[in-house]
Amino acid sequence: MEIVQKFNGLERRKKMESKTEEWMDFSVDVFDHIERYCLPQYGDYPDEMIEEWTTKDVKTQLEKYVKRIGTDVRGIEEVKRDTLKIAHYACLLLKKIEEKEHELG
Repeated sequence: MEIVQKFNGLERRKKMESKTEEWMDFSVDVFDHIERYCLPQYGDYPDEMIEEWTTKDVKTQLEKYVKRIGTDVRGIEEVKRDTLKIAHYACLLLKKIEEKEHELG
């Protein structure tokens, strides 16, 4: 397995040997996206806007970015960034679902 990139101690691999390794590689990309794009642009928690969002609000954001993929209007780099945004919103959706589950007991 050849290492091609390190970011904050996380390794990115050139050739995937398993689905788990593929996911770990993708998670490095998402981590990098959050560190280099989201935090400088939007800041970190606490985030009043996101805290007020419902699961429906997060799903709306997910749908927005999913629909943009394949339109080729904004170029490949933006398509890749949109894909990372989808992963980040999926994480947020899971957290919202878990919060709701906890509230319902």
